[in-house]
Amino acid sequence: MKRLSVLLVAAAFIFAACSGNRQPEVTSDLINNPATPEGVDENAPLPAFSFDEIEHDFGTLKEGEKVSYSYSFINTGKANLIISAVVPGCGCTVADYTKEPVKPGKRGKITITFNSKDKSGQQRKRVSVQANTYPAETVLWFTANVEKP
Repeated sequence: MKRLSVLLVAAAFIFAACSGNRQPEVTSDLINNPATPEGVDENAPLPAFSFDEIEHDFGTLKEGEKVSYSYSFINTGKANLIISAVVPGCGCTVADYTKEPVKPGKRGKITITFNSKDKSGQQRKRVSVQANTYPAETVLWFTANVEKP
C-alpha cells in the first residue's frame, strides 16, 4: 500500500511538471488553403512573402569564417504571416527568424549564419522557409566561394 501511494505522488509531480510546458495550440483559423477542385481562389485572405531578395552572395571567404545575412521581407498579403520553420539545407548553416505573426504591411526577417569550416570551393546553399502562405514553402539561396587559408 505504501508503494502505491509513493507511485501516485510521483505520478502527480510528473503530471504537474509536464503540464506547464505545453506549446500554444495552433488553431485551424490560421490555416487557409485557397486550392479548390475548381482551381486556386485568388481572393482568399492569405498572407504572402515579398522578399527584398531571395539570393545572397557572400563573395570570397577564407575557410573557417562564419558569416551572417538577414533576408528581409514584408507581408504583402491579407492575413497574419506565421513562419512555422526555417530549414537550412545543410548542417553548416543555422537560421533565426521572426517568431511572432507578421501583420499585413509589416516587415520580418530571416537571419542565416553560414560556417565555412571544412568547406572549399564554390558553395550554393538552400534555406527552406515554411509558413502559412500559398505555396507553403519558399526557398532562399546563398552562395560563397570558400578558399583555403
